[in-house]
Amino acid sequence: MKQVVGGMRSIKYGTLGALVVFLLFSSTAWAERFCIPSFSSCTAQNSYIDYNPRGGLTVPILSGGIVTNKPVDQTFSLILANGYGDMYFLNLVRDRDNYQAYRGYCRYRGFSLSGCSTTGEVVLLRIKETPSMPAHYSLVSTSVRWGNTTYILNDVFHPLNSTVYAGYENWYPFDMSCSVAMYVVQGSF
Repeated sequence: MKQVVGGMRSIKYGTLGALVVFLLFSSTAWAERFCIPSFSSCTAQNSYIDYNPRGGLTVPILSGGIVTNKPVDQTFSLILANGYGDMYFLNLVRDRDNYQAYRGYCRYRGFSLSGCSTTGEVVLLRIKETPSMPAHYSLVSTSVRWGNTTYILNDVFHPLNSTVYAGYENWYPFDMSCSVAMYVVQGSF
């Protein structure tokens, strides 16, 4: 009888241990799944993007014709996503009466020009609302193409509500533009 009770106890603790290990490695503490709101339903597999609130990416930085890969793993005060699944990880660096400046890194999902890096640097300028002008946002991000050209993406948008923004995206030097929707995933302005 003692052997049966001991065997049951080891099965119980073994199962509990396996469950703890499973939960530890499947935890969403470092990588979360975010539904892109521009889709009518979040049931389609491609309507989700995975993001890490700490960045968890490597960014190619082109300086003097030399590409340096910078690992990014830090906490961000603001995370934005666009309707194409691109993620922008930002921290506030300047807060003035009439504007705010943010700086950070981005991970592109919808940017698909051949030879372009899928990560880059990003800056965001928010012009605060005044009695004569509504709020205005300009986000400029970079990508390194073929290891020797800095590609520029410029998003200009305005708020529809506290979490959804609408505007346009321009790509230079490729000379393309498209409409874009931006969403606040984490934090706020």
